[in-house]
Amino acid sequence: MKAQRLTKFMPKNNRKNNLEKKLLTLLFLFLAMHVSAQKAAKPNILLIMTDDQGYGDFGFTGNPYVKTPNIDRLAARSTRLTNYHNSPVCAPTRSSLLTGRYAQRTGVRDTYNAGAMMATEEVTLAEILESNGYQTGIIGKWHLGDNYPFRPSDQGFQYSVVHGGGGVGQPGDHIENFVRTDSSYFNTVLSENNRKVETKGYCTDVFTNYAVKFLQEQKAAPFFLYVSYNAPHTPLQLPKKYEELYADLKFNADFDKQKDQPWAAMTEGDKADARKVYGMATNIDDNVGRILQALKDQKLEENTIVIFLTDNGNQQLRYNTGFRGLKGTIYEGGTRVPLLISGAGLFQQDTDVKALLAHVDVVPTILEAVKIALPKNLKIDGQSAFTVLQGKTAAKPRTFYNTWNRGWPEPYRNAAFYKGKYKLTAFNADPKDPNSFGLFDLEEDPSEKTNLSQKHPQIAKDLRKGLDSSFVDISASPNLSQRRVIVGSPHEPVSTLTRQDLGGTSVNWLSDKATGYWAITVRQDGFYSFKSINIKPLSKETRALVRIGVTQRSVVIEEEKPSAEFDKIFLKKGDYQVGSWFEGRDGTTGPYYLEIAPSK
Repeated sequence: MKAQRLTKFMPKNNRKNNLEKKLLTLLFLFLAMHVSAQKAAKPNILLIMTDDQGYGDFGFTGNPYVKTPNIDRLAARSTRLTNYHNSPVCAPTRSSLLTGRYAQRTGVRDTYNAGAMMATEEVTLAEILESNGYQTGIIGKWHLGDNYPFRPSDQGFQYSVVHGGGGVGQPGDHIENFVRTDSSYFNTVLSENNRKVETKGYCTDVFTNYAVKFLQEQKAAPFFLYVSYNAPHTPLQLPKKYEELYADLKFNADFDKQKDQPWAAMTEGDKADARKVYGMATNIDDNVGRILQALKDQKLEENTIVIFLTDNGNQQLRYNTGFRGLKGTIYEGGTRVPLLISGAGLFQQDTDVKALLAHVDVVPTILEAVKIALPKNLKIDGQSAFTVLQGKTAAKPRTFYNTWNRGWPEPYRNAAFYKGKYKLTAFNADPKDPNSFGLFDLEEDPSEKTNLSQKHPQIAKDLRKGLDSSFVDISASPNLSQRRVIVGSPHEPVSTLTRQDLGGTSVNWLSDKATGYWAITVRQDGFYSFKSINIKPLSKETRALVRIGVTQRSVVIEEEKPSAEFDKIFLKKGDYQVGSWFEGRDGTTGPYYLEIAPSK
């Protein structure tokens, strides 16, 4: 109508020509503005990570059995990092991936034992992106703290749907999942924006449903979506159709009998586990396909950086391309995982990058790719590999330190130091015996079969200095200290403490006999209520106790029930150690959960 009004008083022929010219001009202007806007728009970021899926659990890495067509196609159009390393276990990997810093610096030193709470002072990738206009979301596994101030919502994620603790059905998860030992992966109870929600279906499918919904709801702002699947972590539960897919797999081909390869030693139990893991891996692959299709359907594909990786090596023995060791070890089988990166026209397609890279490099690499500066006062251990991945520059010489052991860090129990093509390993090493360390040339011997420590003692000595100095440096981190849950905060009206964060000398988190303590900070003076929760009914006349600092209360249970309550205990604000236990006819047992809230 507006065009008709503008041409009303023009001669008929001129009117037509001018209108066509005007419409063409507007069309070219619109296209130019659209192209300019596309160029100016920050790329979206989709980060997908699986749990305990090893280097060899994909078709594109040479596995002849597992069916992963969607991820294989993604690999074919991606830059593939073939010498990329995470920590040996879950929580440390996640803290380094999100901060660019060694896990111990962030306060993450274990997967439970009160060692998997990342310091709230840490600056995460989500916080940096959120402050630069990104919509941020996490779906799946967090494993860096379930209570305030350590939750995803406290660390930069505007939207979160996560399970509890380190795994679905573990003692750190919601009790509704923990008590269902044979079915926790189905109809899983999750936390959506810190509120419990009941879901229907298989957990990996459910997480994908939430991820697709997140993508469908994206508007103008760029987004960062972190999809962190808990599969194929144990317990190995999966839908029947995926289990049947590999039910007849015999593992009796010549491929499986190669005596020089670790998988030749697979037991019948290993083979049974592998069948289930492969079924879970194919289910993951189908769900990755759903997410990639949703990107395309929402017309987000062209401007989205897609990263796919796993968190550490495989937990059970099976094909892993020949690397030594499993999850938990600092050998290549425990830490080297595939990483694929593509999208937004920024990365090479169908290209392998052999440079030594690690989880601490992900934050600076992503930030350079989306043209966001690293905060000035933020000290990280990683370095950007953006131009290396683009093929524009060669990788610079670098070193990398990797470690993990139960409890608090030890220098020679399970640590490694990389420099150039060489790697020094300290696996239960004796500091007085140089020959108890391993030295490997990873270019010639990626399977770490030949120890060169006696052949090249000076190289081993040089790398030992690097390992020692890294340990001393990281051990001095102020965050490598006890983390405390803040109770009595309006951010978390009821704090549910779990075996995940139970501290003590030695905590068997699956034992009824386990006792220990939780570290808390009481936010303000007042009366507080406590509820100690077991998973089985406690017998009559059991005495239940709770101790907060030097304040102790007890009650005698008069009827069989799984919990005991303590109301209106006055506490002054400050730091405390909290313990609770039951004294009954079967001896002393500990609760699995302890709820704390201001008294009503």
